[in-house]
Amino acid sequence: MKRTIVLALMICLGLASTGLAKTWTAEELSAYSQAEIEAMGDDDIHLQIAYWEWRKAEADARIAELEPQVFPLREIRDDLDAQIAQLTAEINALNSEIARLLAEGVNHTIIEGESLWLIASYHYNYGDGSQWPLIYERNHDTISDPNLIYAGHSLWVPLPMLSSYSIIEGDYLGKIAGFSRVYGDRGMWPQLYEANRDIISDPNLVYPGQILDIPRGQVFGGSR
Repeated sequence: MKRTIVLALMICLGLASTGLAKTWTAEELSAYSQAEIEAMGDDDIHLQIAYWEWRKAEADARIAELEPQVFPLREIRDDLDAQIAQLTAEINALNSEIARLLAEGVNHTIIEGESLWLIASYHYNYGDGSQWPLIYERNHDTISDPNLIYAGHSLWVPLPMLSSYSIIEGDYLGKIAGFSRVYGDRGMWPQLYEANRDIISDPNLVYPGQILDIPRGQVFGGSR
């Protein structure tokens, strides 16, 4: 970048007999290319020194000009780095949770007339029959054809056990206790009743919308 200000670069030529010194202006020095200066070899050493001093002064001036812009950008960079680190940690945590959920599962014993679609559609499972491939993938070592499953066989539904349950129309404590994600055993309904006596006065009367706590005094279902 050419400047209008003349750089008074005084390079002594070492001419002791005359005591003369050569002065080059920025305009004069800028007329040379770097390749031309480098091609001079041992010739015009004082000119070469003057040229590189001028280039250094130009670079220093440019750095001084840019520094006020650089510092705010560094702060933005540091802030973005911190956000990236936080997001990376959150992503890793989510991936760990996904892996944990995929590794978990509740055992479901197939009954007559069930299909993977029907099992996935149960409200206490996915509530969506189209999620059946999740069950198939978890059980592909024992299910060769997803359209052929048999009553009495067991499979794993890749979902954790429930810690609470929202009652729907037609539910009763025995039925709820029998759900694979609750206890998988209708005979355990008293455990539900005892844990929810604050909202259930009569174990034979439960109502849609009530939310039951599901105590885990012992392990049910399990994982594989």
